[in-house]
Amino acid sequence: MMFTRRALMLAGAAFGGTTVATVASADGDTLQSEFLFDLELTTGTPTAVGFPGGERSIVGVTGGSFAGPRLKGTVVGAGGDWIVRRPDGSSVLDVRLIVATDDGERIFVTWRGVAYAGESGLVARIVPMFETSSAKYAWLNTVVSVGVYRPAAGKVAYRVYRIL
Repeated sequence: MMFTRRALMLAGAAFGGTTVATVASADGDTLQSEFLFDLELTTGTPTAVGFPGGERSIVGVTGGSFAGPRLKGTVVGAGGDWIVRRPDGSSVLDVRLIVATDDGERIFVTWRGVAYAGESGLVARIVPMFETSSAKYAWLNTVVSVGVYRPAAGKVAYRVYRIL
């Protein structure tokens, strides 16, 4: 399936399952993605701190879960999002957390991202990276991924895709 970059951007979270999406430009470069997992986070109450460049909010991640074709599990331990609110109304996301797979392996997950108010609600895109010493999940150490925010009652949720 071929898409322009704009069509893929507009499609957002429309790609699910293990479907591979391909984007090709007139220059011949190709971008493919594959569904990695859905992630839902529960969060605590934000604490706002002013700094010379604006405001920073620190939000604890108190739990959550993730599930996809190759891995699933829960969010464990301390985690959080150090959010910088920009003067233009957008926010820079800076998240660090630990997840445990359903078979007991630990993975450190970090991401940076941008969130802003769009025409139909919150728009957020993240770029998760993974670190693990697990032999079973070592393939995650070389994954580049992107996540697309999706509304979920009372939770922060993303659909995450591996860039191939």
